[in-house]
Amino acid sequence: MAGSVDKILLAARGHAKRGEIAQAEVLYREVLERFPGNKRAKAGLEALAQASKAKPAGGPPRALVQQLMGLMQAGRNRELVHQANRALGMFPETVLLLEFRAAGQGALGDHAGAAETYRRLIALRPDHADTHGNLGNELMELGQHEDAIAQFERVLAMRPGDPVALNNQGNALLALGREAEARKRFEAALEVAPNDVHMLNNLGNLLLNEGDFVAARLRLEKGLSLDPHHVFLLNNLGIVLLAQGDMAGAQARFEAALSADPSYAEAWWNFSRLHRFVPDDPLLSQLETQAAAEGHSEHDRMLLDFALAKAQHDVGGTERAFALWHSANARRKAELGYDIAQDRKLFARLRDRFADPHPSIPETEADRSAPVPIFLLGLPRSGTTLVEQIVTQHSQVAPGDEIATLDREMSALDWSDPEALTREAERIRAAYYETLTGLADGKPFVTDKMPLNFRWIGAIRALFPRALIVHVHRDARATLWSIYRNFFSSAGNGYAHDLDDLVAYHGLYRDLMAHWAAQPGAIVDCGYEALTEDPEARSRALIEALGLPWEDACLRPQDNARTVATTSNTQVRKPIYKGSSQDWEKYAPYLEATFAKLD
Repeated sequence: MAGSVDKILLAARGHAKRGEIAQAEVLYREVLERFPGNKRAKAGLEALAQASKAKPAGGPPRALVQQLMGLMQAGRNRELVHQANRALGMFPETVLLLEFRAAGQGALGDHAGAAETYRRLIALRPDHADTHGNLGNELMELGQHEDAIAQFERVLAMRPGDPVALNNQGNALLALGREAEARKRFEAALEVAPNDVHMLNNLGNLLLNEGDFVAARLRLEKGLSLDPHHVFLLNNLGIVLLAQGDMAGAQARFEAALSADPSYAEAWWNFSRLHRFVPDDPLLSQLETQAAAEGHSEHDRMLLDFALAKAQHDVGGTERAFALWHSANARRKAELGYDIAQDRKLFARLRDRFADPHPSIPETEADRSAPVPIFLLGLPRSGTTLVEQIVTQHSQVAPGDEIATLDREMSALDWSDPEALTREAERIRAAYYETLTGLADGKPFVTDKMPLNFRWIGAIRALFPRALIVHVHRDARATLWSIYRNFFSSAGNGYAHDLDDLVAYHGLYRDLMAHWAAQPGAIVDCGYEALTEDPEARSRALIEALGLPWEDACLRPQDNARTVATTSNTQVRKPIYKGSSQDWEKYAPYLEATFAKLD
């Protein structure tokens, strides 16, 4: 057990108090190997010896326990599980042996086996808080987050305010999409352990995902002041700085993360987006080494493939770049378990539910005092970020970026139920307006550029009669190719990871937009290529269509200081430029057969 002497002695005393004599002895002897004169370790061993004399023998011999401890410390987990099972045949239901086995199973990725072993331990000692916590961790690994939360609650019932249990419960709540509850748990954990870098990272990461970049940066920078080489803190701070427009600062943090851990796949992906690789680039050689290394999870291998594909693209290796993008996307599709049939079903239900326009659901006086949403929607990578840059340069419009509130609520509705929207309308609208008001900074309009909100236009018209809707579109081939080349961290873009799925999804999108256009209600049309060809005329037309007076600042989107958290955050600091819609042509030989199906 690596760590300070005080920590090892504290752990040893904890084992001794719980009657775990063999584990306590191993730790005391570890201290004495390093510091032979340590009086506290000697006294601890003497106390254990006295306790052993008072208890009848019958447990596993000391040599066996020391062997198992050695295997665990050396990371030889397969041997550890094997030897623990053999020992359990001789000493069944022995707590210490079950603990060794559970630890080895968890380390090997056998989380179901580890969970079952921890359940056996709980049956033997139901009031042992750490065992409940360990079971909760294994259930988290199995995706059984509700059950994990219940185990962490058991820990908190026995040890109120336990920061580790609060933190782990926050992680489980976050996995269930219950961000507000997760935030409360992380904050409660940090009240007890304000300098725990893992908890600072967890809260910082949650705040980052909520778009509260200032608060996220405070937590992450505090964590790094305590542990300057913490790779997760470095990576997450890099993401915050990138969103805030500090490209150099972001790249420096990603490089620092990779220097601390060259195998860190997520940092490679983030770094690759900012770094322009060149032939004989030593960083390209390092990335190649990592991509070829054994031992990466499927998720990390997918991220490394995305990063290496971008690097090969930079150096002109189009054939290899395409092969890597294909591999990365195949891994991501398998990870998500996506099938285009699920979106076909959703789109069919939406067309059926809104075969006729849904009657407007009247707003209350309080609703009418909320900011007016400006929905910028279409497909990802179609230009919504650029349009938001232009629109939010206007003094009356606040940036909302991609607001998850409405999309989450709409996705959760049962669209086969004709009353679902009406029944939930008041709650959904209140939650959305609360989010909007928090982003408005006193301005009367707030943008929401969640692209896939195009699916919900029928509901948007019913819920938000004052809303403005802008449909941003771009050449289909350019859009789909740009989607395919990028990793999306959310699970809501499953169609993005297969070229045939992308073409099929584009057809669903095109048909649904035609359906909305045929119904009453204005949709402002904004073509990306036309906007980049004649920025001033198109920007003026856009602002006029939104009913706003013209302001010259709207011609300088690159000066917009807002934070941008989406995959376009490396591009929005540039002036409007032409030509990006032709990027796919470099890969035409690999794409033409699939893209022919678009016509």
